[in-house]
This record gives sequence, C-alpha cells and structure tokens, in this order.
Amino acid sequence: MIGLIHPALRRDMLLRTGIRLTALAAATALALVGSSGTALAAEVDESAPISSRSQAGYSIGDSVSGFSTNRVAAEDCGVRVDLPHPSRTTNNQIHTRVESFCNGATLVNNTITGKSYRSRWYGWEHMKTKTNGPKTTWRIRVTVDVNCEYGTWHRWRTEGYGSGILNGQPVSASAYEENNDEVMCGANN
Repeated sequence: MIGLIHPALRRDMLLRTGIRLTALAAATALALVGSSGTALAAEVDESAPISSRSQAGYSIGDSVSGFSTNRVAAEDCGVRVDLPHPSRTTNNQIHTRVESFCNGATLVNNTITGKSYRSRWYGWEHMKTKTNGPKTTWRIRVTVDVNCEYGTWHRWRTEGYGSGILNGQPVSASAYEENNDEVMCGANN
C-alpha cells in the first residue's frame, strides 16, 4: 500500500514516523534516567570490608588519617556490635546496639557510629547511620533502629566504628555483626 502513495507524501510520512520514534526513544531514556538526572546504574554493595566480627580492640593511631601502629591500646577496650534483631518494643524495626568501651579507663572524645544494612541481590544496602558522642566516659552506646516493612525477610549487617583518646593517644577500632539467616520484620517480634 505504501508503494501506491506519491513519493513526496511517502517521504513526509516516513519523516513523521521517524520523529515519533525519536520522541519515543527520548521519553524512554528520560524515564530510565530518573528525576536525579543521572542514569540508573547497577546497585552496588555499600558495606565496608571489616575483618573483626562482633568485637574489636582499640589500637593506637590517628583515626583521622587512618594511621595505626596496630598496638593494642589497653586490655578490655574497643568496639562491640550486637546481633541485629527485630525490635521487641517498636513495631516494624530492626535494632542493633553498638558500643565503644574501655573498662578501667576513661576515653576522651569517646564516639561510636553504627551503620546498618539489609541484604539485597547485589550485596548490602545501607539503611541507616546513627552516632553518639563525643563524650568523656568509659562507655558510650548507640542503638541503630531501622524501619522495615512488615513481613519482609532480610539478613541484616551492622558495622560499628569507635574512636577516642586514651592516655593522650588517639585510638580507633571497627567491628561488624550480621545475621547468618534472614529474619522477619514484624510487630513486636
């Protein structure tokens, strides 16, 4: 049928069809870019490679520059991370307690930060960060309380980062804890 149409009219129809296809392609590309103006890339694992699970002792060094002599600062001082678990007091939340401590000594500028992640197909998705400090005390705690959707199942990981000054020396440590199996988010599990 298109062969029976006058060549000038055929060229005009093809041009309009090409413009419509170009407009459709542009609209599709705009939808894929999203509202931020950047293309949607593959998701990335946001967790940090921390080797100490559950607890890590403070080592002497400059926590800002990352320098560490790998010398233990003091016995029974460091960062502890509890196992992430469904809250027993707040509906639809996963809780993890993280603490910076030094039994028998006081840490100046004692600061603790907890970062919680949930499992995804590509790795760990960052959900919430919470910090407490700096304070001059032997122990400081923070509970990372992440909202979750009722009935969803995920593994959870929390990383703890502690720092302070002990006997005039900067100290720092990091540890993590994670669930080996998925846990369900629910109403006061």
